This record gives sequence, structure tokens and C-alpha cells, in this order.
Amino acid sequence: SMHYGSSFGCMFERRGEPYRVDYAAMARACGARGVNVESAAALGPALREALASELPTVIQVPMENAPTPTPGHWDINDIYRKGE
Repeated sequence: SMHYGSSFGCMFERRGEPYRVDYAAMARACGARGVNVESAAALGPALREALASELPTVIQVPMENAPTPTPGHWDINDIYRKGE
């Protein structure tokens, strides 16, 4: 393939099985707020609570893992465009 079969993503496995790291629990263990969000509807309230809190907050949101093939270069202007 154009990308020589290479792709990059972040997949964790434990004993050969997919594993979801609980970053929210790690945050709580360190004295911060840790919130697990399981739906798009719950994200807004979680963000508002985080902004209102006096503590650092980790909001963990499950994502679909779709590793992205990379062409070997990137142009920052493809990502950030002034005024958009």
C-alpha cells in the first residue's frame, strides 16, 4: 500500500484482549476530578462541571479506534487555518 501497511493509533491490550485504561480513576487517585462520559449528551454537562470546578478534571470519553495511515509528512496549514 501507499503507506507500507503502517498505521498509528492507541490500542491497549491486556492478555491479548482489548483493554480500556481508566484515566478518570487515575485522576481521582491523584486528587483531581475524574469523570467517565458514556454518551454525547453527557459531554456538555461534564464540561460545564469541569469548568466550574476548582480541581483539575479528566473527562474520559470512549472513542472509536480508527488508526490513521500517515503519508510521512504533514502541513500545519491543513489542520489550522486562520479565521476558521
